Amino acid sequence: MLNSLRRAEIDVAVTYDLQIPDGITFTPLASLPPHALVAESHPMARHAAVTLAALAAEPLVLLDLPMSREYFLALFMKEGVQPIIHSRSPHQDVVRTMVANGYGYTLANVRPRSDLALDGRRVVRVPLAGEHAPMRIGIATLAQLRTSRLVQAFERHCRSYISDARIPGMDAPVEER
Repeated sequence: MLNSLRRAEIDVAVTYDLQIPDGITFTPLASLPPHALVAESHPMARHAAVTLAALAAEPLVLLDLPMSREYFLALFMKEGVQPIIHSRSPHQDVVRTMVANGYGYTLANVRPRSDLALDGRRVVRVPLAGEHAPMRIGIATLAQLRTSRLVQAFERHCRSYISDARIPGMDAPVEER
């Protein structure tokens, strides 16, 4: 999307704040703190919070997308622990289904309203103990371009519908604070 902005194929993008390059203005709308996702039957599913050190001893099912992968692995590096990567997938639904079936845990920032994986098994969100950099969802535009009235109207619309209190299609992150 950011390349599409630079090529003037689009005027605005709703995206995450991962690796925003120079020349792009990013206006944050909501913070998405990281959390662990485990199977309903996993012992950590009943914990109020879990540390990255405790998770690192368990098998990780990694969401293997550019930038997301680096973001999640950097959380472990900051804590000085190395996760045991059991498997990787670029597909969020595959990761959730593997977790729901007991192959390991994953880390996530998005909070779908459903706690069901594709096969109908449940996953449980467990907050991470400690302070961890959240991903932020926001609006990206080219810094040097004058914003059109249409883009300004779209930005107003986004600010009125996306915030820490409300994210369409997701549980709001403030519910876990």
